[in-house]
Amino acid sequence: MSSARITSFLVKVASRCNLDCDYCYVYHHADQSWRSMPKLLSAEHQNLFAERLAEHVRTQQLNRVAVIFHGGEPLLAGHQYIVDFTRLLRSSVGPLVEVDVGLQTNGLLLTDDVLDAFEAERIAVSLSMDGPRAAHDLHRTTRKGRSSFDRVEAALHRLAKRPTVFAGVIAVIDASVRPSILLGYFADKGIPKVDFLLPDSHHRRSPPGRDADPGLYERWLVEAFDEWLDNYPELPVRTFEALLDAIAGLPSGTDAFGLGDVSLISLETDGTWHDLDVLKVAGDGATRLVGSVVDTSVEEVASSVQLAAHRRLLTKSGLSATCRSCDLVEICGGGSVPHRFGDGGFDNPTVYCGEMKALIGHARLRLSQSFAAPQSGDNSLPDFDVGNFELAETSAEIVAELQDDALADDEAGLRDAIARSQADVDIADGDTLRRLARRAGTVAWQRATRLGGQVRDIDGKPLDVDPAYVELAASDLTAAGDLEVGRDDQWLRLPFGEGIYFEAEEVAARGRALVDEALSLIDAWRPAVARELRLICSAIQFVRDPSAHPDKIVSFSDDSVPGALFVSIVQGDGLIDAYDLADSLIHEYRHQKLYLFERRRPTTSQGALVVSPWREDLRPVSGLLHAAFVFVELGRFWEHVREHGPPRLHNRATAQLQDTERNLAQAFSTLRDCDLTAAGRALAHVLEERGRPMSLAA
Repeated sequence: MSSARITSFLVKVASRCNLDCDYCYVYHHADQSWRSMPKLLSAEHQNLFAERLAEHVRTQQLNRVAVIFHGGEPLLAGHQYIVDFTRLLRSSVGPLVEVDVGLQTNGLLLTDDVLDAFEAERIAVSLSMDGPRAAHDLHRTTRKGRSSFDRVEAALHRLAKRPTVFAGVIAVIDASVRPSILLGYFADKGIPKVDFLLPDSHHRRSPPGRDADPGLYERWLVEAFDEWLDNYPELPVRTFEALLDAIAGLPSGTDAFGLGDVSLISLETDGTWHDLDVLKVAGDGATRLVGSVVDTSVEEVASSVQLAAHRRLLTKSGLSATCRSCDLVEICGGGSVPHRFGDGGFDNPTVYCGEMKALIGHARLRLSQSFAAPQSGDNSLPDFDVGNFELAETSAEIVAELQDDALADDEAGLRDAIARSQADVDIADGDTLRRLARRAGTVAWQRATRLGGQVRDIDGKPLDVDPAYVELAASDLTAAGDLEVGRDDQWLRLPFGEGIYFEAEEVAARGRALVDEALSLIDAWRPAVARELRLICSAIQFVRDPSAHPDKIVSFSDDSVPGALFVSIVQGDGLIDAYDLADSLIHEYRHQKLYLFERRRPTTSQGALVVSPWREDLRPVSGLLHAAFVFVELGRFWEHVREHGPPRLHNRATAQLQDTERNLAQAFSTLRDCDLTAAGRALAHVLEERGRPMSLAA
């Protein structure tokens, strides 16, 4: 097994707490090592951790890591301690690495002065709070049993006024409190995200109240899911969103659902390295890894036997025999590792196995009911030749008409958004509106404005829908047909939160020359494709996925920002090959072309998920049709590269064509059995005819 890819660090800056929550895994479970830990992480260990972090990002070529300050209660160290530590970490790794810093707090010490400092230093804050007074004070009291609610709610109100630092709320479930009470309370407070946690229990310590009432948590979870889905879907609930991701075959982003890998390690206040902190429920020393910041690098920890044992528990082969034979294993993933502990160590299903089965089954039922009724829409054939549409050499008139229709819709939406926002833009100037409507960022802005400005990025943070954006855009319009390449356009960047890194101008300047080279390659291959790309697409953004390997080339596009192509251009220490960029541009332009088609005629029905040969996760049928539409064209491109490209790419092009032929055959076999509309079926037929096996003669 290769070393774990560590990108997150939970750093204990304080080992003591100013509350006495009766369910806390640190103070009220098996591991009592906190008693012998230093109260604070020392300055020496802070400096050594900063050195280890800098060493790690250099070795692994990371451009983004996360550090979460934890405890105990981290604010017992003082907010200036945390600010200074944050500055030390960021200065140690250098300006090219983003250090996302967060803090988990009970809120008692969270004043406006503290939040001023955290806002200035970009330190996110997550609040531990179990709900309104009656729920919160069941467990989260002082050592003398006194209420903590008033001070915590005051902290919540302060955080609600600081959307740039408020990361959300973590709440531990008490099944005696109705889900409607919790969801209603948190929704009213306008929090960006809530995460409901089951009590930390295992096979030697049953969940509270379940021995007397075996169905207690099953009923609570099912009721909570229904309450959320029916009445509070606008409230991001990480628990349920992760469940839906897992059901869809996507990574859940939590350790509660799905299989995965270890990406986080912890640091105790004595400078020693530890595993997932909540594993303390399993016994003394259960979290201990190897060494400390004094003598052991992150790479040594990542490759340690102890961490390898944890990683195996997150794979299917590392689960108990009961889990491996369960038909829900790909969704549940065996459940949270600490909840599996019992006789035989962690070789057990989660103690919440029954609850997981009930919740997953119910969520699947609700989703199937949601998708049972067919979508309304036009199921007729398009009023143009689908075969002519597919090929750039014969699609000019069709695509121009589709583009005009789309622009007319976007122009009408923009006129409405400008009026709503009272932006200083002349809506009577048809030429200005038309050119603004062609810009991908402006379309994203107008859609957000028409939603009432209640929009958040993918991390759940609210976005400021400012009319100044469109006013500035109107004063700096590019000529029709010009591509905006690597431009710092906030509405092409902010919606993606911190999950995507956008290249700085220094890299973008080099990237523009690379784009010119790639477009020249496309133009030399087929001028009609290059012309159509420039007609449909208005912007190219240079991106990097911080979680991906530095050598991986990534790209994406989305109908929410029509005409925008997001492509990576950095690989290792340099820029990617122009042929690879040409591949990415063709790939994403084809998605945008099909989006235009789908605005006129839907191609699939919602609901079904299918296997895609290009992805590890299940995909909607529309995603598989999009992939076929993309790779039929890329097959043509790589056939051209094999026959007419540089000799250095001959073998690679041949391999690409073999992969494409195999994957397309599998895709078309699947699509034949899918519920496609008349337009979708016609397009699939054209693609299958044109995606026939390529000649692979050398």
